[in-house]
Amino acid sequence: MRTEFEVSMDIQIMKLQVVLLALILVSGLSGCAQLEQRLQLEAHTRQQAETPQLTPEQMYQYMLAEMMAARGTYEGAYKLLLPLAEQVRDVALAERLFALAMRTYDVGNIHQAAQLWHTLAPERPEPLNALWLVALRQETVPQAVQYFEQYQRVTPVALAEDVRQAAERMVDAVTQQKALAFFQQLRQACQQCWEADFGLGIFWLEKQQPLKAIGAFDRALAAQGEKALIYPYLARAYLQAKQVKAGMARLASYVDTHPENWRLQAEYGRLQIEAGDLSGAAQRFKDVLEIAPDADVVRLALSLLLFEQGKQEVAKQHFEQLLDNPVTAPVAHYYLGRMAEQRGDWETAMVHYLQVRHSKYQLDALMRLVQIVYHQRGLDEALKILDALKVDHASAQVRLMLLRASLYQQAGKRVEAKQVAQQLEQRLQTDPDGLMQLAGVYYALGDASAYERVMRQVLSLSPENPDALNALGYFLVEQQRDLDEAKRLLEKAIQLKPDAFYIQDSIGWLYFRLGKLNEAEAWLRKALAQRKDEEVLAHLMQVLAAKKDQAGLYALEKKYADLLSTSETLRVLWRKIVREMSQWRGHGEKSKN
Repeated sequence: MRTEFEVSMDIQIMKLQVVLLALILVSGLSGCAQLEQRLQLEAHTRQQAETPQLTPEQMYQYMLAEMMAARGTYEGAYKLLLPLAEQVRDVALAERLFALAMRTYDVGNIHQAAQLWHTLAPERPEPLNALWLVALRQETVPQAVQYFEQYQRVTPVALAEDVRQAAERMVDAVTQQKALAFFQQLRQACQQCWEADFGLGIFWLEKQQPLKAIGAFDRALAAQGEKALIYPYLARAYLQAKQVKAGMARLASYVDTHPENWRLQAEYGRLQIEAGDLSGAAQRFKDVLEIAPDADVVRLALSLLLFEQGKQEVAKQHFEQLLDNPVTAPVAHYYLGRMAEQRGDWETAMVHYLQVRHSKYQLDALMRLVQIVYHQRGLDEALKILDALKVDHASAQVRLMLLRASLYQQAGKRVEAKQVAQQLEQRLQTDPDGLMQLAGVYYALGDASAYERVMRQVLSLSPENPDALNALGYFLVEQQRDLDEAKRLLEKAIQLKPDAFYIQDSIGWLYFRLGKLNEAEAWLRKALAQRKDEEVLAHLMQVLAAKKDQAGLYALEKKYADLLSTSETLRVLWRKIVREMSQWRGHGEKSKN
């Protein structure tokens, strides 16, 4: 059973599809036929249950219900089919009724249909798998545990896998109090089994409570839990808790001796990335793919790393290989959409974003679709879609407000943008991630004092956040003030994330401002070796120009000709430096005379 959040997002996707198709047809964008065909194919793909043996009257009633379902009137189809299923008491018909109940997203319908199906087919695990969660929402924890135990007796799925799925389904479906009580009673029912704490740890992870998750995983391990299953989640918990070094130290020996555990290798690679060891993480992912080329979880991790490193073409090839896997396809579609958007290929980006069905990326995909509409149709059309997106979760509401502020800022409506930003600042007092995004809005608005205020609030909440340390340090460098403080901030940031090219770039720019050109050049060359980045190249060009290093500048022009050819900013800077170099030669000739 899907969570309320996922159902809500699906509804928003459907609304957005209608609006976007209308916009495409009105604006005459190329590729609209391809997009429409894809959406129609997705909308009309349905699984049909086997038709039971019925009398002519019953068959008429059954076909009428199916016609209503085909038109999307699932509630009406369910109400029409329910008395027929109760009368005929056919297993196939009960299964079809359950499928319709799921499409209504009504908990009462789902419970009623699952109960009928279970009564007619007590050996089938599917209705019990729905009944335990419905019972947890509507009835009592003991009843839910009883259904869950019955489900376990008739399913071939291992208990550890079932509690994993249970934990993920509970996050948005039931209260925290009921979820905790469920795992506690499950632990007692199965005589202190480690799987209950394993599930509880996953629940805490999904709730963004990594320290509690680590505690639950430790209890599962102490009860002889399977390290191969628990360690990947434990690695994720350490990453979420920002205890990267502790997590790597704890898991290192097991990781080195179990290269076949792809999920753990992927999670450990993410720890390496957060620690700044990008080359080590990339090599780890590649080594696993050499052994197991079908390890899509690891290929996904490598794809994400390549994307973050700016290696777009290679990342694109890996993401495209992940589209056939239903688990990795939503994430692949999201990042393929990102890359298409960066190329300015709006239609392809829209096709990919509209196929994102992953709770972590779905809202962001919707927001990026709104941003595309802004570029294509302007502020008013973008705001219409934004206004139509209704979400209940506070974090999702904040993100939509951030998007609204950004749209106002891009459209030059500074007053409106600041009003939304100030409302957000009051809501985000204890949310460092949200405040970081808000700071970006203030920076784009040119409100330096608000930016600095928000960034200092972020660091008060998260003093070991390398990205926040870098952001404030670089800001001070750009402001050309408090450079001693900027140096302290950036040195701490690079200690926490030693291979982060953007922190290396900030330090190089700091030394440039301090007049220490050799140190600046060294740091900037190091950053450029990590990632071929436009801003880093611009900084290095300015440092070499300050050193009057003509040979070095021409070498850069030759080596990074592709960046210079695609960046107007770099071309303007290069023309300025060429004029300066001609003046150096002129001054040199005068001094000789």
